[in-house]
Amino acid sequence: MKKYVLWGTISLLSLFCVIGWSTYSRYKPTPPDLEVVVAKHAVEVKPVTYSLRKWGRTASADTNTDPAVLVKESRPIIVETDDKIRLLFEQSPDSVKCYLWEMDTGKLAYKGLKGYPLNLEESNVATGDYAMEIRAKWGNGYVLYNTRIMVHDDTE
Repeated sequence: MKKYVLWGTISLLSLFCVIGWSTYSRYKPTPPDLEVVVAKHAVEVKPVTYSLRKWGRTASADTNTDPAVLVKESRPIIVETDDKIRLLFEQSPDSVKCYLWEMDTGKLAYKGLKGYPLNLEESNVATGDYAMEIRAKWGNGYVLYNTRIMVHDDTE
């Protein structure tokens, strides 16, 4: 009887090891979700480029395309110059930097916008149509998110 219990226990442990290894070998870290909230309107923004490590596994994607080209067909988020843009990450990043690219020319218009939540008025952002690139870093990697925003001046 003791022999059967021992073999049963060894078989069960072996099965758990095989299942665990199988799950681990298929695991890929996924970028945290991001929601951009402006004036109580929330928009989910998908990652376009990332490199992440977790549990000895890595995942990466590189969309080597200008932000203005990536978001050209997407519907813009309408913001006023005095709106606060909140970035709600699934996991809080260690650092966040935002860049605005002109939609017409594809040129970098504003580099490293400051503030959290993001305040376009403090950064003297002019009205216009922009591709917004959000660069977030964590201890285990980084993610770039892109979305399109259209800035209006509410005083006009």
